[in-house]
Amino acid sequence: MGTEASVRGAAGPDTEVLDLSGKTVVPGFIDAHNHLSVAAFAPDSVDCSTPPLTSLDEVLEVIERHCRTVPPGQWVRGMNFHASHVREQRNPTRYELDEVAPHNPFFLIDASCHAGFANSAALDQVGISAHTPDPWGGEIERDTRGAPTGTLLEAAANLLHSASWNDYADRDWDRAVEMLRSKMHDYLAVGLTAVGDAMVTAKSAELYRRADAAGKMPFTLQQLHGGDHFFSMQDLGRSDIVDRIMEPESFLLRGGAMKIFVDRAYPSPAIDQIHDGCKTHVGANFYSKDEVHHLAVQASKLGINLAIHGMGNCAIDIVLDAYEAVRRQSNAETVLRLEHAFIAETGQGQRMADLGVDLVANPGLAYGWGEVFDMWRGEKQNHLKLFPVRSMIDAGVRVSLASDHPCGTYSPAEIMWTAVARETLAGAPLEPDEAVTPEEALRMYTIDPAQASGRGSEEGSIEVGKRANLLVLDRDPLTCPTGQLRDMQVLRTYVDGVLRYERTPS
Repeated sequence: MGTEASVRGAAGPDTEVLDLSGKTVVPGFIDAHNHLSVAAFAPDSVDCSTPPLTSLDEVLEVIERHCRTVPPGQWVRGMNFHASHVREQRNPTRYELDEVAPHNPFFLIDASCHAGFANSAALDQVGISAHTPDPWGGEIERDTRGAPTGTLLEAAANLLHSASWNDYADRDWDRAVEMLRSKMHDYLAVGLTAVGDAMVTAKSAELYRRADAAGKMPFTLQQLHGGDHFFSMQDLGRSDIVDRIMEPESFLLRGGAMKIFVDRAYPSPAIDQIHDGCKTHVGANFYSKDEVHHLAVQASKLGINLAIHGMGNCAIDIVLDAYEAVRRQSNAETVLRLEHAFIAETGQGQRMADLGVDLVANPGLAYGWGEVFDMWRGEKQNHLKLFPVRSMIDAGVRVSLASDHPCGTYSPAEIMWTAVARETLAGAPLEPDEAVTPEEALRMYTIDPAQASGRGSEEGSIEVGKRANLLVLDRDPLTCPTGQLRDMQVLRTYVDGVLRYERTPS
């Protein structure tokens, strides 16, 4: 770093010198909230993305076509289905899935990952029947006779998530590691030089350990640990879970953090609405307020950093109450993160700032989910804002942008554009007063998530002594027209000074 003369003076005889001819260099992008261990198996899954698929018939057709190529009895997953984006405006039933996947247990994951849709073979494999009670944190949808329809909400889908994921991994661990490496290369191509996996189970932790040991991890991966299944109740009384969270780190594989879900997406996030001057609670939680408080304090005493998922304003208050207790008993260096804050009160930002809580926000989801979140907020709820990034920054909160992929795109360029343009898939504006500047968007993908991940001293900015995680971009994100920001291309990605990706000229 420094003037051209000082840098050339420091270069050795074998130093590679690259003339960028006016291209832009920025720090590597950091996606602090991603679900890499889920997304890695997308190539072996059925792509049920809506759009481009526009009807349930089209979705069922691609499932049937895929399942013809799979050995009988082998698990099959579908991904990226969004009922609000198909003509029929509904989910498939188990009987429709039986017809298109007659010889395989099949599990279609909702685009939110908070629900799934199973055929009869999949339900039988995990023992879900008319006599199965609803589990903690979830609901088995049933018909008028009490039989499961195949729709499983939240923690009711845990066994399906795990059985299908485990089958993909256990079938061939070497191939699973290679699929993980391939997905990480996809991430390098959009400029990601570090990722946080926001729900790591024991099995996915094994995948990361294997990949790290084999030298197949091209960038830093932070694990935000959960329980045995995706939505399992957290239990810090179990030594195996604590040991996994606190397992010694390697240079590229990091840990020491725990994820806690507070509210559910179905029937809606935990929201306090106001009707005729009276507060009305809607939505559902995984935990009570006291349970969240106990988990957060217990984790802090063990030296575990926290990332707590809170989507609605009620859930956010629960998280901040717990964090206030943590701050009273621990030092200010403990990383406390609030994930999402999709439907929040602007006044909650001041409390976050006072407590030193990082907000890891996902305004990119507004593009495909904006109308859904508006429906969840409710009519005439003027005290609530959707994806209130601008309000949080103005309150002094350190905000990071993150993808929550596969729930939305993993492209930082597209997410930065949505944060600046505040536009949905339908072309409608979504609270444009919550827009950020391109400079803020760049900070929220570099230095801010580095701080939120506990690595602010080693990455996130271009400084002497920090890791050489650098991108070469085809345009300057701070000066290009807003409409061109989403089309920004990464030409080169360097991780620790090593060229890990170079775009092939078209």
